[in-house]
Amino acid sequence: MSKKKLIFVFVIIPLFSLLAIASFTKFFGTKSATVHVTKKSYFQFDLVVSLDNIELGPGESVSIKPKVVSDSTEDMYVFIKVEMPTVDSGEKLYEFGLNSSWVEVEDGVYAYGSEEMTTLAPGESTTAMTEQMTMKSITNAEYAGIDDINITITGYAIGTEGVETNPQEAWTYCKVLAGI
Repeated sequence: MSKKKLIFVFVIIPLFSLLAIASFTKFFGTKSATVHVTKKSYFQFDLVVSLDNIELGPGESVSIKPKVVSDSTEDMYVFIKVEMPTVDSGEKLYEFGLNSSWVEVEDGVYAYGSEEMTTLAPGESTTAMTEQMTMKSITNAEYAGIDDINITITGYAIGTEGVETNPQEAWTYCKVLAGI
């Protein structure tokens, strides 16, 4: 082989190949970035009462089973508040038996638990707070004197992290968070 051919084969071709590779890599490259995503927490629940408008008179009972169903991604402690009218003597118009898995923490407020709060996990539901309510046996005159005989049932829930398991303390914390 001639000297020119040898220079061409061993110098020029590798040099052009190297330049071609170098220029080719300028048009290609990679870069990656990691997007840090924090898992979103859904903190919601349904209050199931299963009772709509009814007619009820003194001494009559109605089947009512309020419970809380978790539609959350987090564990929660739950409470149910029952507001009802009173008769002239100041007594509540309705009476009901409390399910053993619930405890009264304040007048008309019930916590899901007994000595300690019961954790409601995502997708779970509580037991019914009660099975039925009975309107007190009052006179027709007392009955006629009550303008509003409606019962209002409200559910409350708080996350369990950092919350005391004592039902009264958990309810106190819930009221602070809710501003009530």
